Amino acid sequence: MGILFNDKNEIDAKMNHDFGDVENHLIALKHNDIKSGFLKLLMSNLYHTLDSNRTFIVYFSSKGLHEKEISHSVKGDFLLVPWHEIGSFELKMKNNKALIELSHLGKKIGYEIPFTGKLFAENKKNLKHLQDKGWYKVEE
Repeated sequence: MGILFNDKNEIDAKMNHDFGDVENHLIALKHNDIKSGFLKLLMSNLYHTLDSNRTFIVYFSSKGLHEKEISHSVKGDFLLVPWHEIGSFELKMKNNKALIELSHLGKKIGYEIPFTGKLFAENKKNLKHLQDKGWYKVEE
């Protein structure tokens, strides 16, 4: 949905305002694992369609991962997921996208990072930058 209501300039302005840079973030779609996705599909086709198309800005810093749903607007605050609350963090590369799967306080969270499309044009470059910086994780 964010693809329809937001543009790259608006997102970059939000990133500059809140964090002072535009290279430490990814534009992501919510990614359900097979089990969750199938269960939601059985419950309702409409729910599955809406839930699977939620768009997020995911910003990485030494504090953790900052998440903001932008399905309708970039206005509002980011939710911080501190690194010490993330149990696992895995990156899987696919053809024209990457999948980030993590565990936050025992709950699985997944993001699909597309590399094609107007809104996702910087994702590949930003992903490489974040990998090179070790996702800004601080070792405790």
